[in-house]
Amino acid sequence: MGTARNVAVLVYEQVDALDVTGPFDVFAVASDWGKDFRVYTVALESSEPIRTISGLTIKPDFSSADCPAPDILIVPGGWGARREMHNEKLTRWIGDTSRRAAYTLSVCTGALLLAKAGLLEGLRATTNRRAMDLLREAAPPSATLLEDVRYVDNGRLIASAGVTAGIDAALYLVAKLHGEERALDTASRLEHDWRREPADDQSGAPAEAASAAAVHAAEAQAPLASAVSAPAIRRATPDDADGIRSLLVEAAHWIRGAHGFWQWREEHFASEIVEAFVRDNEVFVAFIGDELVGCFSVHWTYEEIWGERWHDDAGYVHRLCVSRSRKGEGIGRVLLRYAEAYIRERGKNWLRLDCMADNPSLNAYYESLGFAILGRFDAGFWSANLYEREIGQ
Repeated sequence: MGTARNVAVLVYEQVDALDVTGPFDVFAVASDWGKDFRVYTVALESSEPIRTISGLTIKPDFSSADCPAPDILIVPGGWGARREMHNEKLTRWIGDTSRRAAYTLSVCTGALLLAKAGLLEGLRATTNRRAMDLLREAAPPSATLLEDVRYVDNGRLIASAGVTAGIDAALYLVAKLHGEERALDTASRLEHDWRREPADDQSGAPAEAASAAAVHAAEAQAPLASAVSAPAIRRATPDDADGIRSLLVEAAHWIRGAHGFWQWREEHFASEIVEAFVRDNEVFVAFIGDELVGCFSVHWTYEEIWGERWHDDAGYVHRLCVSRSRKGEGIGRVLLRYAEAYIRERGKNWLRLDCMADNPSLNAYYESLGFAILGRFDAGFWSANLYEREIGQ
C-alpha cells in the first residue's frame, strides 16, 4: 500500500454520476487489490453527501482540507460544472492541486473547471460536444480545442470528451503508468470496449492556432507507439545543466564510436560551458517521468555557416539530442514538432537545423521529415549538412 498512487476524484453538487464512477472504477479495478492505486472522492468544503444530476447521492471520503495529496486528480463534469466554474475557491484548489499532482484528468465539462483554474494555457483540450461553445469562452486564447475526439494527452494533463469518454481516458492513463496489458485487462473486467483512438485520429479541428505545447501533445503519442509515456517538454533551468551535459557527452561518444570521428568533443561540454549554454539561450528539455530523454535549443541570430542560404524569418534548432536508451521511440520527431510550433508562434515561417554530414542514416531521416538540404559546410575537422523546412500553417 505504501507505493500506491493516490487518485482523488472531485465531486460537487450536480456532477455527472458516470463522470465520477467511470474513472473511479477504472483505477479501482486496475489497482491490483489496492497495491497501485488508492482511489477516493473529495469535495471542496465538507464530506456531506452531494447529489449527482441523476439523483445518485455520493458521500465524499474527504474534504479538500483533509484529503491525502493526490498523485492523480480527476475533475469530472456535469451541469454543476457550469456553476462551479465561477467558484473561485474551488478553481483555485483545482489549480493548486493539479500543479502538485503528477497527472490531472478532466472528464466532459470538467474542462471548464480546468480552464478557470488557469491550467489550459498552451495546451489541447476537449469536452462534451454539447459544451464546446462554453469551453471556447472559458479557455485561454493559447489553448487548442479539439472536437470529435475521445481524449487528448498533454503529458501531465489529459482531457476527455463527454461521460463515457472519461473511462477511455482513464484506461489510457493506466496504460501510461502500468502498460497496455494492464489497461486491457481492466477494460475486460469492466466489460468495456476500450476506444483507444490512435493519436493520428485525434487531430480534430482546432478552434485556435496550435501552440508549441499543443503541437507537442498532438505529435507526442503517434511516434511513440512502443513507449508507455510521451515526453513532457519544458524550458530548461540551471538545474537541468548536468543532465543536458550527460546527454551531449553521450552523443559525442556515440558519434566517435559509430563513425570514428569527434563531430562533438567531450571538452566542448564542460560544466561551465553547458551552464552558460542554458543560461544564455532558449534551451528545452524533454522528460518521460523523471528521465531526461532529449534536449534542443532555438536560436534567432545569423550563423556564419549558412552563408546566404537561409530565410530571415526562421528559427534555428541547435544541439538536438535524444538519449541513446530511447533510440527508435520517435522522440526526435516530437522535439522537432514542438520546436516548429514554438518558432511559428514567434511569427517565423521556417525551421533551420544542421546535421553532421557524414551520417547517412541521420541525413536520410531529416529528409524523410520534409527538410530540404541547402548545402554542406566543411570546417576541416567537422562538417554539416544544412537543412530547412517551411513551417506548416
